[in-house]
Amino acid sequence: LDRFELVRTKFVPERGLTATLYRHKATSAEVLSIDAPDENKVFSCNFRTLPKDDTGVPHILEHSVLCGSRRYPLKEPFVELLKGSLKTFLNAMTGPDRTMYPVASQNKQDFFNLVSVYLDACLFPRVLDPVEGPRILKQEGWHYDVDDAEGPLKYKGVVFNEMKGVYSSPDSLLYRAAQQATFPDNTYAKDSGGDPDAIVELTFDQFKRFHDAYYHPSNSRIFFYGDDPLEARLDLLDSYLAPFTAPATPAASRIETQAKFATPRRVVERFPASADEAAPGAPSHMVMLNWLLNEKPLSPVDELALTVLDELLMGTRTATLYKAMAESGLGAAVVGGGVSDELKQATFSVGLKGVAKEDVPKVEALALETLAAAAKDGFEADAVEAAVNTLEFQLREMNTGGFPKGLAFMLSMLPRWIYRDDEGANVADALRFEAPLAELKTKLASGEKVFEPLLAELLVDNGHLATIEMVPDASLAEEWAAKERSRLEAAKAAMGEEELADVIRSTADLKRAQLAEDSAEDLATIPRVGLADLEAKVKEVPTDVSALSGGVPLLTHPLPCAGVVYADVLLDLQRLPVSELPLLSLYAALLTQAGTSELDATALQRRIGARTGGIDVGTKLEQPVGDSGAVGAPDGVVHKLVVRGKAVRDRLPDMLELVHSMLTDANLDAQPKAVELLKESKSRLEAAFLSSGNSFAGMRLSSRNTAVGYATELTSGVSYYEAIKEMLTTAQDDWPSLLARLERLRGTINARDGLMINLTSDPDAIDGAKPQLDAFVGRMPAAPAADA
Repeated sequence: LDRFELVRTKFVPERGLTATLYRHKATSAEVLSIDAPDENKVFSCNFRTLPKDDTGVPHILEHSVLCGSRRYPLKEPFVELLKGSLKTFLNAMTGPDRTMYPVASQNKQDFFNLVSVYLDACLFPRVLDPVEGPRILKQEGWHYDVDDAEGPLKYKGVVFNEMKGVYSSPDSLLYRAAQQATFPDNTYAKDSGGDPDAIVELTFDQFKRFHDAYYHPSNSRIFFYGDDPLEARLDLLDSYLAPFTAPATPAASRIETQAKFATPRRVVERFPASADEAAPGAPSHMVMLNWLLNEKPLSPVDELALTVLDELLMGTRTATLYKAMAESGLGAAVVGGGVSDELKQATFSVGLKGVAKEDVPKVEALALETLAAAAKDGFEADAVEAAVNTLEFQLREMNTGGFPKGLAFMLSMLPRWIYRDDEGANVADALRFEAPLAELKTKLASGEKVFEPLLAELLVDNGHLATIEMVPDASLAEEWAAKERSRLEAAKAAMGEEELADVIRSTADLKRAQLAEDSAEDLATIPRVGLADLEAKVKEVPTDVSALSGGVPLLTHPLPCAGVVYADVLLDLQRLPVSELPLLSLYAALLTQAGTSELDATALQRRIGARTGGIDVGTKLEQPVGDSGAVGAPDGVVHKLVVRGKAVRDRLPDMLELVHSMLTDANLDAQPKAVELLKESKSRLEAAFLSSGNSFAGMRLSSRNTAVGYATELTSGVSYYEAIKEMLTTAQDDWPSLLARLERLRGTINARDGLMINLTSDPDAIDGAKPQLDAFVGRMPAAPAADA
C-alpha cells in the first residue's frame, strides 16, 4: 500500500459497495478499487487512445498486444486462455477514444492469472520487439501479399479485412458519417477502427509511437471489483508498474470539447448497393438527424431527466417519436437510437432507412415537427409515470443478466473517469441515483414542466443538427475495388526487382510463422488453474419442482431478489406444424406491440411500464439434455414460447393480468403493424447478411445436423428471410389469410396442457405468489382450440 497514494474513498449506499481511488506514486497510474460482496471479480486495464488519423492504429494495437508478451511469448495467449480459463468474461474493445481490456472470473486464482496475462500484454507486448513487432503489424494490421513476381499484389491483414467488411455495410457507413458530421473538430471525426484506404498507410514507427504514448501507465485507468483482497490487487499491479516512472511530459490524451454550431448542416454520402436498390424510385435511401446536446457536463438531475425524456421519445415502439417515424410509411425501419451518452458529449439521433428519394425531406420534416409538437403540447401523465417507473426499476434492480455486474459498473463510471479527471469529479458518483431521482420526482409532483423545456433546449431550439442522407450507388463497390487495384498496380510498378523479391519472401515468411505451432515451453508459460484452486462442491441454483392447478409444472428458485419477482410463462411450440415456425417472431412481436381489446398498443406499453419492470416475449429453442447430462439425441427439441416478466412482489397480480391479456386477447388483426414489423425484420436481416454472412452460412450447414439446427434455420436464417418476404407480400395483398394463420397459431399453443411456469424471487415471496399463479393458470384454455 505504501507504493500507492489514497486519493479518495466513497461508500455508495445504492449499490452497497465502497469505491477507493488510488494513484501509483511512481507512474501516476490511477486505480479504482471497489470492494463488493460479489464473487464475480472484474479487472480492466483502460487507456485513453485518441486517433489522430484514420489508420485504425488504436484498433490494430488492441489486436496486436494480445499476440504475445514478455512473460507469455505465445502467438495468441488470448486463445490459450479461452481454452483453459474459468473466465466469465474475457475480451478487448476499442472505442472512439478509449481501449479496454476487461476480464472477469469467479475463481480467485483464475482471476489473478487473467489479470497477469492482460497486464503483461498491455505493458510489455511483443509488438515493441524490432523483429516480432513488424511481423505482428503485418498480420493484424496490413501487409502486401504476393506469391510470385507475376502474381497480382494484394492487401491483407486481420483488421484491414475486418474494416473492409464494415465499410461494405450501409448502416456502418451511416453511423460513421453521423459521428464525423456531429463532431467535425475533435478526435471523434477520425475512425478509431480504421478506414481501409488509410490503414495501408500505417507504418511500424507510427504504430510503436502510439503504444509508447498511450499505453504508458500514466495514461491508464485500472479497475478492480469484487471480493478479492485489496493487498493482492495492489501487490500484483505494482509488480507490473514498478519498471516505469511518470514521463516528464504525459501523453496529450485529453479529449477536446466539440463546440456547438448554430446552423444545421447537411451531408450526402453514397453507399454500395445492388442495381435493384439503386434503381430510380427504389426505396433505398437512408436519412438520419443527429444533434449534439451539450458542451458542459449535465447535472445529475438533468442526466436522469434526459434518460426519461429519451424513454418518452424513443423508449418503446409506442413512444412519441418512434411511433411517428415507424408508422409513417416513409421507410422500412427506424435508425438512430435516441440518446447516446458514451462519448464526452451526449448526442441524439433518429431517422429511417428504406426511404424513397422523394420522401427524404418528408422524413426530416416529420422528425422536426414531432419533436416541436411534443415540446409545445407536452406528454400525457400516464406516459411520464411509465417512463419514470421504468427508469427507477432499472436503477434499483441493476440486473445485468449473464454480464458481470462489476463490468457494468465500470462502463457506467468510465466516461466520468476519463472525461472529468481534471475537474475533480468523484468517479463513484456515477453509481449514485437516489438524490437526483428524488429531486426529479419532487419537481414532477409539484407540477413543474421538466421534459418540455429540456426537449426545447436540447433538440427543438438546438442549431447543432447534422443531417445525413445516404444515397445508393450501384457502381460504388466497383469504383472502390478499381481504386484499390490501381493503387496496388502502381505500388508494384514502383518496386524494383529486389524490393518485390523482399515482399514475396515476407509473404512466405508470414505464412510460415502463422502456421508454426507454439513450443511446449512457450505454451507452459500460460498460467492455469489446478485442482487445488477449484471448489470441491458444485454450486447449484436452488430449484423446486411442483405442480399448480391442472398439473401445470411450476419451477421455483428461492434467491435474494430485493423484492422483485421474475416470472416466465412458457408454452409448448412442438405441437405447431413446421410450416408455421417462421410465423413465430411476428406473432411474438404482435403480443407486445398490437394492444388488446381493452388497451390499444400505446396504453398497453404504458401499463407495462407503470406497473412492471418489463414484459418480453420470445422463444426458447434448445437440444434436450440426455441421461446423466449427456448430449441429447440430434432429433430432440425443446421449443417454447416464453413470456418473461418482472415486477415488485405487490405488482405480481398486475403483471399476470397483463400477461394473460397479451396471450389470450392480443389484437392480431393489426395489418399496418404486421407490415411494419415484417419490413423491419427484412431490413435487419439484409444488413446482417452483409456484416455477418459467415454466421448465416454456418446456420445453413447446421440445419442438416440436428432438429434444433433445422428449426433455427427456419426461424433465423436465410430460409426465414425467404419466408419473411412471402409473409410481407401476403400481409399487404391477402391479409385475411395471414391473420387466419396467426389466430390458428394462438389457438394451438394457448393450452394448460402445454403450459409451464418458472418463478424466481425472495424465499418468503414464493409461497404468496402460488395462489396468484393458480388463478392465472385457471384462466388459460384447458386444451388447444378445436379449430386450431
